[in-house]
Amino acid sequence: MNPWKRREVIGNATLYLGDCLEILPALALPEKPAVISDPPYGIAHRHSGCGNGMHTRRNTMPLHGDDAPFDPSPWLHFENVLLWGADHFSERLPHGRWLAWDKLDGMDSWDTFSDVEFAWHSQRGAARIFKRKWKGIACIKAGEGYGVRCHPTQKPIALMQWSIEQAGRPQMVIDPYMGSGTTGEACMRIRSRFIGIEIEPRYFDIACSRIENAQRQSKLFDDENLQTLRPEQANISL
Repeated sequence: MNPWKRREVIGNATLYLGDCLEILPALALPEKPAVISDPPYGIAHRHSGCGNGMHTRRNTMPLHGDDAPFDPSPWLHFENVLLWGADHFSERLPHGRWLAWDKLDGMDSWDTFSDVEFAWHSQRGAARIFKRKWKGIACIKAGEGYGVRCHPTQKPIALMQWSIEQAGRPQMVIDPYMGSGTTGEACMRIRSRFIGIEIEPRYFDIACSRIENAQRQSKLFDDENLQTLRPEQANISL
């Protein structure tokens, strides 16, 4: 019996609904993939009003698995791993390098929420910074397309595309905590194969829609480019 509840193949993306810790061991991976993800890491996102000093967000459902510290060990046997929010579980990680996302891009702070997020990358190399306004009213939504901010910890597509580039632009990317599918949409834009796993049906459905839309947009772009080529460039016989 398959460990997933649903499986959707959308172009070069394969999406699974279910528990990643049960699904991934059942998959036959044809090549060495990179794991690029923003996992739940135990800061307990809840509806507003939970009190007790917990991190809160309005009008969002609790994130599955975010009520306990995150254990990165199931993913550390992959050679190429990039995990956002890793400063929250850094003591469980081997030596690597750090990437930073400046969410204010030089603006002054105005609240108690963090202005920067950090990712750990298993490969050695220089630390890097990505700048993109994505906080409150300072949110640049241009280029985000369908499904902007439909998940409480959603990242910009541009950030996840940058993450894929930082990971060496692998041919296959796995996101075991897919959420609303931002990593998958970034993969569609740069033609990387993608495997996404999400346990929450609501977000799985959004991810399917986003990735299907990204595939459709990519095909339209390819068709438009093909029409501008000379026959010999397009390898078309007249």
